Amino acid sequence: VALCDADEGVIGKGMKAVKDAQGAEPKFVQDFRKLLEDKSIDVISVATPNHWHATMAVWAMKAGKHVYCEKPATHNVHEGRIMADTMAATKTVCQVGTQSRSNPGM
Repeated sequence: VALCDADEGVIGKGMKAVKDAQGAEPKFVQDFRKLLEDKSIDVISVATPNHWHATMAVWAMKAGKHVYCEKPATHNVHEGRIMADTMAATKTVCQVGTQSRSNPGM
């Protein structure tokens, strides 16, 4: 549906990959908060620099979105507790994934 990146100069490759895969170009958004306002979006995938993972996941869950987050989810136990408490309070799902775990090169 949408790709978000603060840097407009790097989004082209992702936009093309999505268009090639689904036949339609996604919406480009520079401000993550705009995705949270969009009622048509059910799930947010957080693939940002590590220090944003917990914050963006919590914001998304508070906006009623389910979340798939790259590792590491947090930098400390406190952030993890906030994520878990937010998930419980909002009745959303937050999954943390380990990309490339089964890649033979890893």
